[in-house]
Amino acid sequence: MAGPEVQSGLMEHIDALRMTLLKTVVTYAVFCIPSWFLSEFLLNYLLAHAVPEGFTIHYFTLLEPFFARIKLMLAVAAMTSLPFTLYYIWQFIAPALLDSEKKFIRPLVASSFLLACTGVAAAYFFLMPCVIAFSLSFSGPNMDAVIGVESFISMLLILVVAGALLFQFPVVLFTLLTLGVIDVESMRKRRPAVIVGILVLAGFLTPPDVVSQIALALPAWLFYELSILIFSHYKKPDRSGAEAKHEA
Repeated sequence: MAGPEVQSGLMEHIDALRMTLLKTVVTYAVFCIPSWFLSEFLLNYLLAHAVPEGFTIHYFTLLEPFFARIKLMLAVAAMTSLPFTLYYIWQFIAPALLDSEKKFIRPLVASSFLLACTGVAAAYFFLMPCVIAFSLSFSGPNMDAVIGVESFISMLLILVVAGALLFQFPVVLFTLLTLGVIDVESMRKRRPAVIVGILVLAGFLTPPDVVSQIALALPAWLFYELSILIFSHYKKPDRSGAEAKHEA
């Protein structure tokens, strides 16, 4: 059985995790309030600028526009509360890190928000037009596209969330490398499996067209190769020596 000190430390970690989750959920709920009022403007903006000329958006049930705004509200709240969420996560994991690890991981955590914004922009300005063009290519003289507003917003949100998630790949990878969970040599050996995994994930997160899948998979693969290149010249700090010095 674990001693009282071990059990006490475990309970402290559980309490810290519970508080981190609570602060994250409360912050997200608070951001939902202004996001709801912003959702009307965003919906009108997207319908005015993201929809190609000559392409009309309809709604087929009375509450469809309402649910479209709900989805926009949830997405905007998640995006705007992301910096706070990352800060709470940092507060939770920072005590377990060495000073050298904190110096290396801190800018990666801070850059996570910028990478998410980059992924959202790539999805909106590049992926969405590709998906629309792909969809309209099937229309003909006997078949016109009739798209509902909720379906359109759902597709857009799927794409931007996929872009934001895949652009977090370097942050996750760099963190795992710094903490010693994986190493550069294993990354080199598992390159084929990782590439297949990236393609499968991109195919799962995007519509069934090759252009959007490759557009999401290519940056993730480049991030993977860049991580190998950077960490080939990075020496992981000696955690055991630092911990022994700290205990002494």
